[in-house]
Amino acid sequence: MMSLSDHGADTRRTILITHANPEDNEVARWLAARLVVAGYDVWVDLRSLKGGQDFWDKIEDELRHHVIKQIVLISPHIRKPGVKKELALGDAIGRQLNDPGFMIPVRVKPVPHSEFPPELLRRNAIEAQPSWSACLPLLLETLQDAGVARSASARGDLIANIIAAQEAARQTIVPQAEKLVSNWFDLAPGRPNLRMFGSKGTPSQLGAWLETVRLPHIRHSGLVATFCDPATFATASAHGPTLIERFNLPFDSLVRGRDDTPFIDRADARRNVTNLVRQHWNLALERRGLKMFEFAAGKTGWYFPDGLINGSVVADLDDGLRIDRILTGKFKERRWHLCLVARTRLWPDPLIRVHANIALSEEGKVLPGETTHGLRRRLTRSWWNDKWRDLLLAGMHWLAEGQPVLSIAAGTEAFGVSALPRRAELPVSYRASETRPSEEDAAGEIHLSPELDDDEGEELPAPDAEDSDA
Repeated sequence: MMSLSDHGADTRRTILITHANPEDNEVARWLAARLVVAGYDVWVDLRSLKGGQDFWDKIEDELRHHVIKQIVLISPHIRKPGVKKELALGDAIGRQLNDPGFMIPVRVKPVPHSEFPPELLRRNAIEAQPSWSACLPLLLETLQDAGVARSASARGDLIANIIAAQEAARQTIVPQAEKLVSNWFDLAPGRPNLRMFGSKGTPSQLGAWLETVRLPHIRHSGLVATFCDPATFATASAHGPTLIERFNLPFDSLVRGRDDTPFIDRADARRNVTNLVRQHWNLALERRGLKMFEFAAGKTGWYFPDGLINGSVVADLDDGLRIDRILTGKFKERRWHLCLVARTRLWPDPLIRVHANIALSEEGKVLPGETTHGLRRRLTRSWWNDKWRDLLLAGMHWLAEGQPVLSIAAGTEAFGVSALPRRAELPVSYRASETRPSEEDAAGEIHLSPELDDDEGEELPAPDAEDSDA
């Protein structure tokens, strides 16, 4: 059998992508980009032709002198005249090179094999459906087995391996609906008005009294602002001045900048509202018995101390989701505690984003965040998304005492956070292939497997409390 080099194929290294233009330009562009980063020389007319060039003359020159493989994208537009010309010439070049695999069909749309052009009827097509990425692993393997030259850079192999791994992972997607559970908890409807008070006393007298008040409030433009009901706030501490209401501002109108307020602008109003919501959240968690924890990055969260909850938190939530989680446990000589880190978002909808993390303690004393970030990272190496999800849901369910809304009111005003986060229906799910052994016993003690339990993990740097927005 005559080899490719007998026809000068040793000088050939270009992969040509034949496709219907413009109908299949998008998938051709996608495929060309992935082959290029894998180290291959690729020619595709939507990328390579200059203005004024004759399309057919350039394509014919590439096929006759430079192309080593011709990938043909099969779609309902496969029989366009320009595509048929490329197929006829490609079939002739393949026979000239004595390469029966010169043309590689890739089916990007559900076209029956019986409707393939004559040049492709005796060839097996690589499938690029239901997603384009389905074709990449087999296509890369085919090109490698055929000895198609790639970039001499060592990065070529690395990039090809990365792409193959990524695309293989994407093939775990299955067409089965699944619920997405977020960590966005809406502020419940019926949010309180912001009341702003002046006083009959001097500013210093007002300031001195406010230093003794532990209810959420801010000072702005010589006034004091709060979401608390007026009676509760006025009696928050003894010997308070007489308060005079200056503004009574609806929550939603305030954060959208629709009211005449003493705030500089809408951004100023939102900053102050965010401050007050955070104070309400902190006060509510403190009243439920949680303790504050400071992470190395300076962010703060609230953790569940030992003895606060007897056993696990068990709940049957809607959508058939059942949770049964311990919120504190043991890891070696230390104790771990679920820690909730929150950040308020007011736009486009008012909500609190709550992130699950952990704090560590030893002999009843919480350990500083800056000294334990590596150990916390090591401890949670075996914690998958479903565990973090369940811990978050269990913590919020317990805080809300099993009710739909967690009250963050400081007095008799109505103010709450939904105990369940926002969810969305996704049209697809994924097929998990990894082994996920349980590393936690019924009492919450963590037993890491040998491959995860190395002491060097204690020195690993790790970001705290999710990210800068946590």
